[in-house]
Amino acid sequence: DGEGAQILKAYLDRSSGSEWHHQTDGDDDEQRQANLGPMTTEEAREVLGLDTNPSPSEIREAHKRLMLKMHPDKGGSSYLATKINQAKDILLGV
Repeated sequence: DGEGAQILKAYLDRSSGSEWHHQTDGDDDEQRQANLGPMTTEEAREVLGLDTNPSPSEIREAHKRLMLKMHPDKGGSSYLATKINQAKDILLGV
């Protein structure tokens, strides 16, 4: 949804600056930058737009909703998809 996309964009602006706007799919530097430093639990909740202590089903639903909008096949980027996947994995303890 639009609100989830705005939350993710705000998080990325704050954590990565405006550089993420200029990244393109398929670029090796993009994947390296997406993996810089560990994401905290708080950041993972922000990425997925979740409150404190979300249930596993809430995490999966938020992940699915954002991936439907931000997946590279849907006009998003692999950088955004990587961040969304990383947030889900952190919150689910994967």
